[in-house]
Amino acid sequence: MKIKFFFFLFAILFSENSYSSVSEKWVGEWLALDQWQSEFNIVLKKNGIATSNYGNGQHGFWEIIDGNVLIKWDSGKEDFIFMGVMGIQRLHKSKQREYTSGMKKTN
Repeated sequence: MKIKFFFFLFAILFSENSYSSVSEKWVGEWLALDQWQSEFNIVLKKNGIATSNYGNGQHGFWEIIDGNVLIKWDSGKEDFIFMGVMGIQRLHKSKQREYTSGMKKTN
């Protein structure tokens, strides 16, 4: 019985630390490109808040999904940030369009 308890406790602690390290790799300021290759910044904060200076500025929340990032902007748009074959990539989705562009971390 004790072995099962310790195994269960170890699994919980390991999964929380693993999530934390995955989350930490995404926190910071990112340089992103829009569909016309114009540069703008996306900032992912530790508390799950995302901001961007794109257009008049955007605010939203981000979460980890399978080691990648999903940002849900207050405007209803979404960005999915993932490691692709060409490095870090961003899949942008809105009602009008979808496109993929590159990203790189600036700090």
